[in-house]
Amino acid sequence: MYKELIKNWIPNLTPDMIKTYGQKLGIFLTDQETMLLYQFAMKNYREILDGDESSFQTLKEKLNPKLYNQLLNLYQLNKEKYLK
Repeated sequence: MYKELIKNWIPNLTPDMIKTYGQKLGIFLTDQETMLLYQFAMKNYREILDGDESSFQTLKEKLNPKLYNQLLNLYQLNKEKYLK
């Protein structure tokens, strides 16, 4: 159920939403990081929702290790909560 809701909601995602959400969680993103995450989400969300997490490797190569680990932990937490 959540998978379909996410698929229908993602086209409405904006870079501002990403930046604001990060701030609420204590993750402060630069404009460049925000755009990178926005483009990553828009390009890869279908595969990730279907269980293919290989695209995270490209993200790992483009982000500093601390930010990547914060985002990966956040993803894992939400995956457990909404996609299992």
